[in-house]
Amino acid sequence: MDIRLTKIICTLGPASGTGEHIAALADAGMNIARINVSHGTRREHTALLETIRIVNAERNVPVATMLDTRGAEIRTGDVQTPLQIRKGDTVLFAPHAQVAHGDERIVTVNYDGFAGDVRETDRILLDNGELSFDILEIRDDGAVQARARESGTIGSRRHINLPGADIDLPSVTENDWDDIGFATEQGVDFVALSFIRSAEEVEAVRAFLAKRKSSMRIITKVETAQAIEQLQSIVDASDGVMVARGDLGAEVPFERLPALQSEIVVRCSNAGKPVIVATHMLESMKEHPMPTRAEVTDVAHAASESADATMLSGETATGKHPVTALEAMHRILLATERHGARFTRTQSIPLRDDPYDARAQATVQLAHDTDATAILVFTRTGRTAMQISRFRPNVPVIACTHDAAVQRSLALFFGVFALHTLFGEPEETVQSGMRLLQNAGFGESGDRIIVVSDIPKHYADWSIQQRSVA
Repeated sequence: MDIRLTKIICTLGPASGTGEHIAALADAGMNIARINVSHGTRREHTALLETIRIVNAERNVPVATMLDTRGAEIRTGDVQTPLQIRKGDTVLFAPHAQVAHGDERIVTVNYDGFAGDVRETDRILLDNGELSFDILEIRDDGAVQARARESGTIGSRRHINLPGADIDLPSVTENDWDDIGFATEQGVDFVALSFIRSAEEVEAVRAFLAKRKSSMRIITKVETAQAIEQLQSIVDASDGVMVARGDLGAEVPFERLPALQSEIVVRCSNAGKPVIVATHMLESMKEHPMPTRAEVTDVAHAASESADATMLSGETATGKHPVTALEAMHRILLATERHGARFTRTQSIPLRDDPYDARAQATVQLAHDTDATAILVFTRTGRTAMQISRFRPNVPVIACTHDAAVQRSLALFFGVFALHTLFGEPEETVQSGMRLLQNAGFGESGDRIIVVSDIPKHYADWSIQQRSVA
């Protein structure tokens, strides 16, 4: 049975925003649909979420939703025609309109404090380093003169990095609070927080969600040098972490990025928190129907490190081949998992001071030793399925839950596929779960299934059984 265990997040956009597009992505293996509020309007975001709900009505395992905040971002202003830049051109970055002198090019920025923060760096990067500029002069009027290192174009709302600078903006801006409030009203499953620098900022968002009685989970994007310095406390404060390699790669020396990615994955694994590897994974497929060999290896590396999920950004949002890119990622992940399935890794994952950890490890080991087809879990909160996922089983974990929000939240966890059911008498509940598992295509007659429950009152508080599909 070829079931991919590493999850895939797809960013929606102009290339993937219709009901037909979203259904095609869901059929091809999208687990979570991401909406980046840096692009599009509130009306468009609302329509996308409604379309996802419609698509989910026809699915056994629903697609979860993630809203990505803007954060303390600096972007270029809107232009009617992209500005052509040649290597060596002098460019003036200014927070207000300027008059060009000679061959000088003018690029407006959306941040009045730009000149002050530029003093903490030696270069300006656009679009995660696609264009870079050496700083020549910081003017008293707030404008910054710089020289282009490469040729390229600057369009509207291009993202700007100032490597190493501590941006004098709150990580969670007024726009972000408004967007997070919108996400709670819409029942979004995950909020991805951009440019977070400390655990205190994560806790502030958690307090905001608690006031609104929202179960939305917090995914912290690690993409600043300050976040790396506070990494463990941020992991502890978050419900999950995204390795946002675009901005992170512009903030730290690029040669450090692979090691930092591995460190973040390990820290999340040890803490039992899901981790997403994101940005530029299949970037060439925005234009081409075939990934490069380096991209294939990059995706496979994320899977071999046991990331919970990988993410497609522009590949599905604006690319020419959104479904093809998703299918390519699916194939790479599946092939990598097949290779790794020959080995069991439960012993290499440290047990925490939690009595349930040993039972979760034993469950995964039992599934491996008995060649079980799946692990069937009955859970109210999702915790049992999450703990089993931490030990990276090489078979799917089918989580039966009565709570639709818990069902969708499990979409991020490695190997977990959640089905909605009602709980009744213990034996009846287990038989119902077995039927659901089979009807959803996770098992066939005669397959061995490991059954785990923290629900039935007549069993121990956490029971493990082995059954066969009838």
